[in-house]
Amino acid sequence: MSWFRRRASGPKRIGLALGGGAVRGAAHIGVISVLEREGMRPDFIAGTSAGALVGAAWAAGLSSAEMHELMQGLSWGDIADIAWRKPMSVFSTSPLRKFIEHAVDGVEFSGLSTPFAAVACDILSGSRVVITEGPVAAAALASAAIPGLFPPIEHDEMLLVDGGIVDNLPVDVVRKMGADLVIAVDIILPVGQSHRPTNMRDMFAATVDVAALSTQSSALESADLVIRPELQGIPAWEFGAIGDIEARGRQAAEAALPQLRELFAQQAPLAE
Repeated sequence: MSWFRRRASGPKRIGLALGGGAVRGAAHIGVISVLEREGMRPDFIAGTSAGALVGAAWAAGLSSAEMHELMQGLSWGDIADIAWRKPMSVFSTSPLRKFIEHAVDGVEFSGLSTPFAAVACDILSGSRVVITEGPVAAAALASAAIPGLFPPIEHDEMLLVDGGIVDNLPVDVVRKMGADLVIAVDIILPVGQSHRPTNMRDMFAATVDVAALSTQSSALESADLVIRPELQGIPAWEFGAIGDIEARGRQAAEAALPQLRELFAQQAPLAE
């Protein structure tokens, strides 16, 4: 499902905003696979939480096919283990850190093929933190650190946690990076359509989802195109559904192809 706004003609720079939503972030890979097939590359990418993980990988040069392979057979044990010595979280993200570092291979923001920003929240001040410098893996990890579930990341005297609390769909971030037109991919389910929590992990994720919904209204209104995959009924941590989630993202992008083509027809020539 998508909606589209037409803007004045003339060469434009295009931004892609990828929202958070735990394992439902696999839908972003499906969307990206359609963009790649059509030869559509945004000028700027910003992501929050799961959107930061996928956005970082694409900005670093991984293809959707490579991301698909990384996600195959992924399980909870591949990204987290019990935090026996971490008083601020139930789980340690050491496995997730290794997974991310493998995906982006120690890349710094300055070495990305496409300008990228990751959105996190400083839990000490409650403010949004847009990360555009330093190691990409650390930024993506901070953006996805669900409070209580995963440990916060210390950075410049800040304590960074999941950016979905303050800005789950960073449309204005890519605009500030220089985008004239913004495509947003929204993977948060409306209240009443999400899976009923059955365990502690689901409860943490559902809490962040509720907070994330409250941050998205202005972003949805200001985006030029919103792509919203049909993800109703899929639990936030259903690793077994990754293939289906990716396919739903691809279907949503296919449905939005006429609008995508119209937007990218306005794109200014990409810098060499």
